[in-house]
Amino acid sequence: MQKAAFELIQSDARFLNTIIDINTNAKNIDSNFLMMCQPYIGIFADGAEQWCRKMGLAAPVFNKKEKTYYSSLRQGHKLFEKSYNDYTKDLMHQFYKSDNYFFRISGLRKNAYYNVGTDICNGEFCGNTILCALHTPIDDFEDKNSGDFISEMGVIVGKLAAYLGCRNFPPYNYDDINNIVIYKDYHFYHNCPLVLKNDVGFVLFSILCNINYAIKFVENYFVENIPQKFKFAYLQYYYLCDFIREMNELLNTKLELNSSLKNRNIRNCLAHYGLGQFMKETDIDKEDILKGITVKAFNMEYYHCKELLYDYLNKLAIQIKYKIF
Repeated sequence: MQKAAFELIQSDARFLNTIIDINTNAKNIDSNFLMMCQPYIGIFADGAEQWCRKMGLAAPVFNKKEKTYYSSLRQGHKLFEKSYNDYTKDLMHQFYKSDNYFFRISGLRKNAYYNVGTDICNGEFCGNTILCALHTPIDDFEDKNSGDFISEMGVIVGKLAAYLGCRNFPPYNYDDINNIVIYKDYHFYHNCPLVLKNDVGFVLFSILCNINYAIKFVENYFVENIPQKFKFAYLQYYYLCDFIREMNELLNTKLELNSSLKNRNIRNCLAHYGLGQFMKETDIDKEDILKGITVKAFNMEYYHCKELLYDYLNKLAIQIKYKIF
């Protein structure tokens, strides 16, 4: 059981090593893809550090500041656990902080400045700077020391990933030839791609970015079927099921998201590496990408379950694009 958990943790470490390799060596990529990965980095760091301590391993451990930071950072994967009103309040708080900052430094020229940066993978929006700010537990990004602080906090992740053998394997294969990943800045809402130019439009746009980060960027950029392709998409899906339902009730929208795959045990396995709370040793499939988690939950092997999951999220994305663009 613990060997299966270790292999999933090690896979996340290898994924992070690949992200660094992409940042250093890949062509045709210039975006905030690394910052959009922050919540998943938090899940790895917090979960791996706890798992190593429980196993009695001599792995690097958090100091008090790192523990506080990564406990907060990992919460970014479940922003949609918040109520619609709370999520909108927090998202728009970051939006108006950005707007006020760029308005000030623009020389007070109305609408003649950018306030939101977006990430685009093969023409699909898959991230934005407001989400990056919302993911990251930094109070004041205008503080000139904030970048140094994030770098300082990142050291422990590198140590954990190295301890867990991230460099015992080559980076995952990625396609930086056929995938073009760029960033583009806009002024929301004066000069931006949205037709729905209001806070509801920006909330929907951010939902779209979160979905597309998994099903467009990670899915297409990474060549192999790796655990993260299911993991990142599922963690968004799990919380979106209730969030979309509440949003429909509040705003009288009619967005549809099939919730038949919503399963708390799967969510816990993916977010905490806690396989033993859900599975028995006889349930473990060493050859399965997710060690048999989807078979246990749905009697459905990884590829079929992933195909359904992506279909549900893609159908939601299509609905959102129709509404906001």
